[in-house]
Amino acid sequence: MEGDCWEELDTDKIGQGAESLRWLVWPKINKESLDILSTECPRIIVNPKPSLFGFRGIEVPPEAFPDTALDDPIVKDIDPKAWAVRGCTPRPVSQLLPSPNELSMAEKFRLAFAERDARLAPKRAKNARQHQRRAEREWMMTSTEAKAIALASKASKSLYTRK
Repeated sequence: MEGDCWEELDTDKIGQGAESLRWLVWPKINKESLDILSTECPRIIVNPKPSLFGFRGIEVPPEAFPDTALDDPIVKDIDPKAWAVRGCTPRPVSQLLPSPNELSMAEKFRLAFAERDARLAPKRAKNARQHQRRAEREWMMTSTEAKAIALASKASKSLYTRK
């Protein structure tokens, strides 16, 4: 699944790709998303609650409950010394304050994009004209109506030139 955010994902792709998904922990799910998920993927249980009977005869694993922290045991088992980097001491990073006449990074990118866009505008226009000419030529070659009009025009020109 490709996409930068959840809103861009296609629900059909999620439903087809999640054959083994039974429980989804999404603590801050909104009502609309919950309704969509319930209708599109009815077998997926969102934010399951502990129950003696389970869900539809299936025992819910403790990891599927919202109040379970999944990485706590793993993080607690890691020795803090393992995170320390040996052989180098951290250097203090001096904050360079940008001068008032220097542009921000976003403004530099915007200006570079505008410059590139202006530079490539003539080429885009040329390509659009070429595409239009090719489309017209293709229409002339494939359309019987266009061929008839062209032949009629040639015939009328030849009649007027013979006088």
